[in-house]
Amino acid sequence: MKTANSFLIILFLFVLAIAASAQTRGRRGAGRPLNAKPTAALPAQPAATPLPITPGAPPAAPVLLAIVNGQNVTTADIDPKVREEVEALEGRIAEARQGILELQINTLLLESEASKRKLTSQQLYDLEVVKKITDPSAADINKFTEENRDQLDQTDPAMRQQVVSYLRGEQEAKISAEFVKRLRVSNAVVMNANRNFSALAPATVVATVAGRPITAATLNERLKPIVYKLRLETYLLERPSLDLTINDLLLLAEANRRNVPPEEIVRKEISEKIHQPTDAEIGKFYSENKTRIKADLDSIRGQLASYLQEQERQRLEASLSDSLRKGANIRILISAPEPPVQSISVDDDPARGDAAAPVTIVEFTDFQCPSCAAMQPVLDDVLKSYGNKVRFVVRDFPLRQHTFARKAAEAANAANAQGKFFEYAALLFKRQDALDVPSLKKYATELGLDRARFDAALDSGKYAAEVKHDIDDGQMYGVESTPTIFVNGVTLKALGAEELRAAIDRALAGTNSGPKVSPK
Repeated sequence: MKTANSFLIILFLFVLAIAASAQTRGRRGAGRPLNAKPTAALPAQPAATPLPITPGAPPAAPVLLAIVNGQNVTTADIDPKVREEVEALEGRIAEARQGILELQINTLLLESEASKRKLTSQQLYDLEVVKKITDPSAADINKFTEENRDQLDQTDPAMRQQVVSYLRGEQEAKISAEFVKRLRVSNAVVMNANRNFSALAPATVVATVAGRPITAATLNERLKPIVYKLRLETYLLERPSLDLTINDLLLLAEANRRNVPPEEIVRKEISEKIHQPTDAEIGKFYSENKTRIKADLDSIRGQLASYLQEQERQRLEASLSDSLRKGANIRILISAPEPPVQSISVDDDPARGDAAAPVTIVEFTDFQCPSCAAMQPVLDDVLKSYGNKVRFVVRDFPLRQHTFARKAAEAANAANAQGKFFEYAALLFKRQDALDVPSLKKYATELGLDRARFDAALDSGKYAAEVKHDIDDGQMYGVESTPTIFVNGVTLKALGAEELRAAIDRALAGTNSGPKVSPK
């Protein structure tokens, strides 16, 4: 039976947003984006309330990060703002843990109430939340736009619709929260005194909702991708700061060896070597990148000159860093976290290969996504060399910005019902510029599908819930972009034939021996 996980999914997204709250410290002399006016994201919606800090609590003890020529480098030596973020990691994980628990409670509350009313969870959510959401007025849109003018790209034609979506999302969050309060009154929720389920035995019941238990195992499985993301974000913040500190230590040591100020080395090796780009160099760069630059050459010439100079500065800094590190004894004691092994659910999703194969690959895809289309021949070429050792499963994850992707996913499910999913999917990827409903129906004719049956399924939205279910599951597994590929439950870090083969070989060797799939 498929569990509806859509209820208050915004809460889950808020938890994920915690990981993005840390802003990476700008490297000295770091280059700016090339765009003349980059598109700014809408202001982040409010995240979960941070855990309270006990007044007068002693600061965390410095953590050893590296040893450079016998000298310890700790969190006390890196940028103070970065240290704060590193030391806040466990607190953010605790917030995420609480968010996952609340999400699971809300999911069961919705299911319990839906059962009482003889509705599906999605029907109940639509009735109590979705149908109560109204479009913001023109005045509300204009007020929001004016208040956030500095964060919005006023030249983006999609900006107004993004504001509408954001304001509707705020409404949905508020209405959902009110609905939850009512459900908690009519459905008993019993909590275990120990809510730190990460430290509990898997079978331990953390909470009971309307008589249904929530175990530590269920919560820990859902927490995996969030903790990984939080740790990865922290590492990506911490490592550049550590590298900068190491470079500074080595530069100071080299300056002492030469008996000159550190600034003298920087001046000779970097500042004096940077030259003003010529018109020819600027013109060449513009010509090579004009498809990405939304401006004419004359209006952006100064910005391009600054950009090229900054790129040169970064190359010279890297060269100096490399030369200083050649004779140094450096031990880095931190490393990037490894992706977790997750239990990725599959049952009736389109699949190729033996269900008993030792390796299962699950792809979350979007039929309007160019990267997904580019990945298909790579998948086909790699998988054919493994024969019955690999099973390939496809799940839907149409992105919001792709207008036709959801209906295309429904159409693919309708084709799957007639045994032609992969043939139909191949047509969709080849014809991404024509995914409107008439075209989707035309492709069904090309493949000889029963048009009456296909059209009825597509027009009625028969598979809309199936697509939504895949999206909900994908969000639970930490899917944020497409294609996202799991090999025996482990996210493929880089999309390429070589990386895919390596992941499959590791799985065949039993390196990632954790759970790979589970029934929905």
